Amino acid sequence: MTLLHFPHGFLWGTATSSHQVEGDDANTDWWAFERVPGNIHDGSNADRACEWWRGRAEEDLDRAAELGTNAIRISLSWARLEPEDGRFDHASFDRYRQLLAHARARGLSPCVTLHHFTLPRWLVRDGGLLGKKLVPRFARFCARAGTELGAHVERWVTINEPNVLAFMSYFGKAWPPARGSAIDGGRALVALARMHAAGYGALKEATPETPVGLVLNVPDFVAARDNAVDRAAAKAQDAAFTGWWLSALRDGWLRPPLAMPPRHVARFAKSSDFLGVNYYGRYRVRFDPRSGATLFGRAETDRSIRTAHNDWGDVAPDGLTRQLRRVHHALGVPLVVTENGVMDAEDSLRRSYLVSHVRAVHEAIAKGADVRGYFVWSLLDNFEWAEGFEARFGLFALDPLTQIRTKRPSADLYAEICRHNGVTT
Repeated sequence: MTLLHFPHGFLWGTATSSHQVEGDDANTDWWAFERVPGNIHDGSNADRACEWWRGRAEEDLDRAAELGTNAIRISLSWARLEPEDGRFDHASFDRYRQLLAHARARGLSPCVTLHHFTLPRWLVRDGGLLGKKLVPRFARFCARAGTELGAHVERWVTINEPNVLAFMSYFGKAWPPARGSAIDGGRALVALARMHAAGYGALKEATPETPVGLVLNVPDFVAARDNAVDRAAAKAQDAAFTGWWLSALRDGWLRPPLAMPPRHVARFAKSSDFLGVNYYGRYRVRFDPRSGATLFGRAETDRSIRTAHNDWGDVAPDGLTRQLRRVHHALGVPLVVTENGVMDAEDSLRRSYLVSHVRAVHEAIAKGADVRGYFVWSLLDNFEWAEGFEARFGLFALDPLTQIRTKRPSADLYAEICRHNGVTT
């Protein structure tokens, strides 16, 4: 066997997000959404989540460090830090400062996201992502977070997966505010782009030496059959989900059909010091004239990792290589794989999945992509949005009732990769 070495200083990490692990975050839009019967498919909620806000965060960070990882991705709860418009909560900043200091003391480089799907309820009452004051409020929040916590943060992310958020919450109805409107979906995309540009500027002013990036979900869309209509449907879905953002990050222009009319967003071009790439799998797209809402394409799901309500695609590590090379050529900035993982409660697939996808990252680097890090989703099982606790992605299993953590065998395999800074062929 041959060990494929990664560059010196490569980041090996695990990823989390605030609402999914913290609990006790009653001021978010998701907290209210979870209380409507049927919105969360397994009937659970994030009232306790993984009890990070009750003091369990440090022990889980210790677990991450014991795996040999050297980085951690977390997010901040805007609702917790700014519980009312313009009023910031000092105790919550102190708690995040404590958490980040503990991570650094354990040798974990913090990558911190400002907006990971949740909004304060006071902001939602004023229009949420479609509100007139959204952008300056987000810039204010980013500036305050940068000032308060910047000394403990080594990478900032403004927004996690704006493409997913717009699709699930505004084009669709699966997440709050469940608009189900193409018009509102387009408006949300424009708002998210403006948010990122404003947040980038605020963070660079507060912490000028700290890299600031955006995270996109970049699945691999391919034609289900070798014919023109399937290729066109796959290309259309890819263009709407990924290509639109890449072109806008190059030149600052938001284009039709997602932005009508086309518009230029000030300071959006080249507004990422690095790009975070979230990748789970491949969607095989078949042309379907009845699927206008998804650009006349539907995914074939006979081989995909999915629940009854959500689909993470086929396992396809070569798609990760392809997407990393594509993003590298499109933007020319450093890349970090900020999420990669598989739903696998039995841990029967995760080991081969991790090895094959780490190899795929190495191949992308060997072919010229400037990839600086890799984060597994997730450190432990957590509240997976509308799926509740049904979707198990953790290196550590979690019983949400007892809060008992159990290390899965895949965690030991990932620890070997981290310790050797490489993977075997």
